[in-house]
This record gives sequence, C-alpha cells and structure tokens, in this order.
Amino acid sequence: FVLPAGVTAGSAPVPTNSDVTIRAVPGSLAAAVRFSGSGTEKSFARHNTGLQAALTLAGLTAVGPPRFARFDPPFKPWFLRHNEVIQDVQEPS
Repeated sequence: FVLPAGVTAGSAPVPTNSDVTIRAVPGSLAAAVRFSGSGTEKSFARHNTGLQAALTLAGLTAVGPPRFARFDPPFKPWFLRHNEVIQDVQEPS
C-alpha cells in the first residue's frame, strides 16, 4: 500500500500483521502509469511494458526496477481500485 498524503511513516498506525512494514522511500523523479482493477502481477506486467515503451519514446532512461503501488484496501471492489506502476528516471540533461 501507499500511505495517503499527509500520513508519514512516523504517524501511520502500527500494522497489526507482522508481515506488513512501513518504510519511507526517498524522493525521486519518476514516471507513472495509473490503472484501475485488481492489480495482479499480470496486470502490473502489462502496464509496466507500456510504461517502459513510453519512456523510450520520450527519451527517458529508467533507473532501477519499477515499483507497483496499490492505493486501496483489499476490501474495496476490484473495479474501484487505483494502482500505479512507477519507474524512477534519470534527470534529463
């Protein structure tokens, strides 16, 4: 999950599941593609392929692996969920 705006790693509720951790990710320049749906690995891969192609067309260079962000709780209906593929990119020269 991605925490909502205004919630920090320090102010977020403590997870009740020991498999869930909270960590801060440093700021970076990134490109993203937003999509709705269940956010499966297959869906992530399909949208990532499109994002990588768009980066190439824009002349941007990817840095590191892409990230997959899910913004909604698991009980929200799949068709209302908001997901993103996020790819850090090099600052243009």
